[in-house]
Amino acid sequence: ALQIERPDVAKKLLDLMQQKDDDAPLTQLATAWVNVQIGGERLQEVSYIFQELGDRFNWTPKLLNGAAVCNMVMGKFEEAEKQSLEALSKDPKQPDALANLVSVCLHLNKPASKYLTQLKAADPNHPLSK
Repeated sequence: ALQIERPDVAKKLLDLMQQKDDDAPLTQLATAWVNVQIGGERLQEVSYIFQELGDRFNWTPKLLNGAAVCNMVMGKFEEAEKQSLEALSKDPKQPDALANLVSVCLHLNKPASKYLTQLKAADPNHPLSK
């Protein structure tokens, strides 16, 4: 539902997940993604969710990218850059990390062409590759 930009539908599905098991890792991850999309005061909670999941289950590129997106939405681009670079060090062809780095570099007035070139090679169908 989030991919088609329907946070209202995603929130309804999340409510069902929370009724079943609010503490399940998948529910927590879904909570984080829905709240990133909604934004506002929930963003700090999202940051805590990613931190808890990363500490509990090890930091994967997906968790690092989620935390980076959260930090970008909060305007913390330096922190987002660190997390995206760490994700990229774990998986050098990870399209989300590369896309995040393109965005972060543009916000920090740093060259982004290196990451854009890598993204085009890693995922020619990515929206930023076109």
